[in-house]
Amino acid sequence: MRPLKLLIFFLITSIYSCSSGVNGDEIFQQDPFSVKSTSAKLISFNIEYNSSIFNCTINGDVVEMDRAMPFDATEGIIKSMLISSGATSNKIIGDKLQISSNSQEIVITAEDGLTKKTYNLTFKVNDYTSIVDKHGLLQVNGNKIVDKNNEAISLAGNSFFWTNNNWGGLKYYKASVVSWLKLDWNTTIVRAAMGVEDSGGYLDDKLSNKNRLKVIVDAAIDQGIYVIIDWHSHHAEDNTEEAVSFFKEMASLYGKYPNVIYEIYNEPLDVSWNTVIKPYAETVISAIREIDPDNIIVVGTPEWSQKVDLAANNPITSSDNIAYTLHFYSVHHKQWLRDRAKAALDKGIALFVTEWGTIGYTQNDPESEEWIKWCKENDISHCSWAVNDKVEEWSIVKEGANSNGSWNDNKLTESGKLTRSINRKWHN
Repeated sequence: MRPLKLLIFFLITSIYSCSSGVNGDEIFQQDPFSVKSTSAKLISFNIEYNSSIFNCTINGDVVEMDRAMPFDATEGIIKSMLISSGATSNKIIGDKLQISSNSQEIVITAEDGLTKKTYNLTFKVNDYTSIVDKHGLLQVNGNKIVDKNNEAISLAGNSFFWTNNNWGGLKYYKASVVSWLKLDWNTTIVRAAMGVEDSGGYLDDKLSNKNRLKVIVDAAIDQGIYVIIDWHSHHAEDNTEEAVSFFKEMASLYGKYPNVIYEIYNEPLDVSWNTVIKPYAETVISAIREIDPDNIIVVGTPEWSQKVDLAANNPITSSDNIAYTLHFYSVHHKQWLRDRAKAALDKGIALFVTEWGTIGYTQNDPESEEWIKWCKENDISHCSWAVNDKVEEWSIVKEGANSNGSWNDNKLTESGKLTRSINRKWHN
């Protein structure tokens, strides 16, 4: 019987070998069920804190957070992690992580059950309670804005859209949006853009527009970030008395807070600096200074706040802590405007980019990169336009995005993704 059994076995083997294209000898050498992977890699990892995602970079066996968590953060949750196929880990998605100065081990065990690799997760946490607590009242020193330690500082943040009734942006004038921008965007300054003479603005409905602005100012103070009170006008010189009355009220309410910056004229049109804008500014500045002697005041410059050179030629000398507005939109404003702004800086005035816009609809924006590099090199603070869902190139969220904040990546426009990236990296 034994020879017969051997004959049957080799016949079956030959048939299988011919039909499968496998060498008959390999049948005896291979066991596909015995091959187990020895890969024990942690491929990606991120943490969720208060709905904000904190991505991590893996360098060797060290897992580093890309941005710092808030000073008072105590616990995060593993939002996602990717490991080698077939491997297991001592940590899983949904695990709670106690945030401390000590690193935590993430152990990946390969599919073979023998190969292991240990990664060390190091938490990055801010060492200050808030940006305002850290830097205090800002002042102008020469062509720089400096903090309480007389060190140059620049901030990165967001401008809200016009406050005007029925213009669409007012739904985002909420404390929760300010809180979200601080947490998720690393925003350190916001700008409340109160429309003035246009329809539905302050002159039409003072109470509603002022109350919207105050929501943002109060929230910024509560969150410990800086805030610009913006008289968002193109014709402020036509309503000087209204501006004086408004800013006297704001100075009385908020002059004691180091968070607050006054922007008394958003974007003058192509009018004279010497005979129109400067006299208006001096009148409003005088009224503010009767109440608030030291918070920074930012003054708009001719032609949509681009002709800063004219202000540099004849600066305001009646008061200290005066800076001048520079606006740029990368689709229009190139090296020529940076050259003009640098010349103004060289003449000794301080500049503040209270509003700027990306090229829109793409994160590939070399001109914005040049501008942001220039701002960093010259210690220039900036606020991107705009916290809104209007269908235009500069809105940071898509139409219908949650009016309370908490936006995930899918709700951000390309402009929003780009400006969030800039803000997040600014203080690293």
